[in-house]
Amino acid sequence: MIVTEKTKISKIIKEKPESLDAIVSINKHFNKLRNPVLRRILASRVTVAEASRIGEVSIVFFLNKLASIGFEIELPKGESGTNISGNDLSKTPLKSDLISFDVRPIIASGSDPFKEIMKRVELLQVGETLEIINSFEPIPLINILKNKGFDCSTERKDPTTVHAFFKKMKVVEDNEETVEVPQISFDEKYKTFIGKMKCIDVRDLEMPEPMTTILSELEKLPTAHSLFVDHKKNPQFLLPELKQRGFEILYNRKSETHLQLLIYKH
Repeated sequence: MIVTEKTKISKIIKEKPESLDAIVSINKHFNKLRNPVLRRILASRVTVAEASRIGEVSIVFFLNKLASIGFEIELPKGESGTNISGNDLSKTPLKSDLISFDVRPIIASGSDPFKEIMKRVELLQVGETLEIINSFEPIPLINILKNKGFDCSTERKDPTTVHAFFKKMKVVEDNEETVEVPQISFDEKYKTFIGKMKCIDVRDLEMPEPMTTILSELEKLPTAHSLFVDHKKNPQFLLPELKQRGFEILYNRKSETHLQLLIYKH
């Protein structure tokens, strides 16, 4: 296998599982790839060039690390500025076209910044860019806004700070999906899974651990079983992933800070 700057990390790890250790040794940020769920989400979307930016090393350094464990590599003609979307957003947007929003204080308070982020997204004009400052790469948000026609890129400023840029390229009409009224209540559905249910509590976990924990448990969920989750809030970033995987979700609000989720497949 010949590895280039455009090769996906998932393909590299699949070809040589031992390459995971080599990649993790480049930068501690790659430790998250040891989590099977995060690896499935992240590695399939990130190329060598993109991983080099995240790991704050050159593409040549990254490729040479892979060559040291037996891969045949093809070096680029020059250093690439490739980012998540493959566009030119690695260049800092003009300040007049940039709206910056630091969500770290909201997350630190235990709240979900999704609604506040989307309020700002709705106010963007074509050509404007929303900068989200966070402590981790917001992959679910990237997926949501890519589907809405945004160009997306990320830049790690330091080990604890990630800047994500979302540039509005065109006006996209949102096709509002018809919200189906459940034919069965939460309690009724809950009763059908008694004896076939895994229960977890993610209320004390810091983001993005609630999402990764839920996805990890769903990976192990036996057929015809459900996952019962005690959560603090509606997991907006999780919903697209559940829909993509064919899961249904029901809610039971216990209090302002306690929401029960029932996740299952038909």
